[in-house]
Amino acid sequence: MLVLAAVRSLLAARLQRAARHRFEFHLVHSWEAAVDAILRQPLEIAVADPGLSGEIRAQEIERIRVLFPSLPIILYTTLSPDLASTLLRLGQAGIGQVVIAQHDDHPSRLRELLIGETAHAASHQLITAMDDLLAECPAELRWAIETMIREPTAVHSVQELAYRARMDRRTCLRWFARAHLPPPSVVLTVLRAVYAHRLLQDPGYTVEDVAAKLGYQQTRTFTQNVKEVLGMSPGELRVTLSPQEVIEIVRKRYFSETDQMLADAS
Repeated sequence: MLVLAAVRSLLAARLQRAARHRFEFHLVHSWEAAVDAILRQPLEIAVADPGLSGEIRAQEIERIRVLFPSLPIILYTTLSPDLASTLLRLGQAGIGQVVIAQHDDHPSRLRELLIGETAHAASHQLITAMDDLLAECPAELRWAIETMIREPTAVHSVQELAYRARMDRRTCLRWFARAHLPPPSVVLTVLRAVYAHRLLQDPGYTVEDVAAKLGYQQTRTFTQNVKEVLGMSPGELRVTLSPQEVIEIVRKRYFSETDQMLADAS
């Protein structure tokens, strides 16, 4: 899982020690670079230091919060005279997870916070919403599908999905058929469209940003895929449907047979 680390170098080193290979950090040294990374990288969580610029400030983190409310943020910083008022402002902005260096930043504490915040990541919420539909797939295939959601630029084809699931393409196709799922290529397109809708709820993303973030080389292709799956353009989509309504649409259009199978089994 990729985490934005908008923190000073000393704090970044502490984060690396806490990760234990479960998290990968994208380190930035300025707020401009932080916003650019959010727009272009498959980031799941942000760890932000109010003192990144050399002085304790709330404005830049507040801006990120407004632009990208779906991105969970953990504050990680050092004690300073201005810290209390800054934390109060950020708390009022809805950011409540705070770690103070050399006070409560034991590696196990940092790791616990990171793991806890994964539940609030947009990709995790999508995986949870679709979890029952993938119940019949073997663990390796489910992991590969979840990887595609978390790292949308990593898996573009059925062949790549099968490779990540450690099976050949034919076996991958058989598993989808056995689970009463649409073909893998359709599932990949559908999940990308649903994930795109979640990202488009954040005012900081343009349609072009989301297309690039999901690995599309051309925005036109992205727009066509979203229209095929959800019946409207990405621009219309962001102001028309709630995340739950999007899930209901794709369940009815693409997974009705799977839903009926699950209902019969229960």
